[in-house]
Amino acid sequence: MDHGKTLWETPFANGKSFKDCFKEELNMIRASFPRYDEEKDTILTLEGEINACREANGEKPFAWKKGDIADVSAYLAHEGRGQKIDVRIPNEKAQAWYEKGKAFFYTKRGQLNMACADCHIAYSGNYIRAELLSPAYGQVSHFPVFRAKWDELGTLHRRYAGCNEQVRAKSFAPQSDEYKALEYFHTYMSNGLEWNGPAFRK
Repeated sequence: MDHGKTLWETPFANGKSFKDCFKEELNMIRASFPRYDEEKDTILTLEGEINACREANGEKPFAWKKGDIADVSAYLAHEGRGQKIDVRIPNEKAQAWYEKGKAFFYTKRGQLNMACADCHIAYSGNYIRAELLSPAYGQVSHFPVFRAKWDELGTLHRRYAGCNEQVRAKSFAPQSDEYKALEYFHTYMSNGLEWNGPAFRK
């Protein structure tokens, strides 16, 4: 997180910084995402806007799954601890994104023919080998996470890709429409809980 704070506070070559892109108070930034953007008809995610800020200021985007982007995200998550998850669905177009994410969550895929809902709703609390299956409710609240398996911080979309690969399904690119929609639905599911990232997971 210290590295993330340094990246957050370090000016870009043009003299501006991340603070010029994010208008919310520091402790409210994490809680502002994901959200629907009507002008662009898309879902804005925290990591997506971190890189959008860099590109808008003439900087190269961070790699998506780990490293600097996870560090900045972790810093903002820590500063936003205690804020409530409050994802809104303001109109029919936003509802369409929600439904897209819901369909992804409940669709079986891969050689193992499993959906997100199989592990994290139907079999939540059970073990697969030595792994305890966590409930979908609250999962997003603690990202980004430092996983022992990774030995580093990783983003939510990195975890989505890993889950897809574990059921031998095609994974999608970080910040793809598929994963943005899934994040929108997945986070809405936890409305009312507090943001409490970053966290450690096995």
